[in-house]
Amino acid sequence: MRSRFKSTVIIAAALFAFTPNVVDADGPTTPKGLSGNVTATIPLEGVFKTSDGLQMRAREVTIAPGGRIPVHQHVDRPGVAYILEGEVTEHRVSEGKTVVTPAGTTVREQIGLTHWIENTGDKPARAFVVDIVPVK
Repeated sequence: MRSRFKSTVIIAAALFAFTPNVVDADGPTTPKGLSGNVTATIPLEGVFKTSDGLQMRAREVTIAPGGRIPVHQHVDRPGVAYILEGEVTEHRVSEGKTVVTPAGTTVREQIGLTHWIENTGDKPARAFVVDIVPVK
């Protein structure tokens, strides 16, 4: 139970700090109007040959109107985000495009993606996010 609490605290801190994989790219560098909650993690050590030190993480993330997830890069943490409510605008810096994603659709965050996400709507946007991250 203690290690689960410790993992949850560390992951929650990373969720709000968004410091890993910050890159020098066009886009905001600090979060705004963002809240989240880790709903589950699965340690992947021993599951795959190269998964030692990794875990699968599930979380619910809410972006307030006018809020954003700052620019970051998915070097070693692929993921998917299913938009539950609202709508987000994803700026895919590494692909040179902007994508508007409404509720009921999925955002793929593949290795190598540099992006940032904002909520330009007038109501909160909620997403269920599953990704693979280092165990800390």
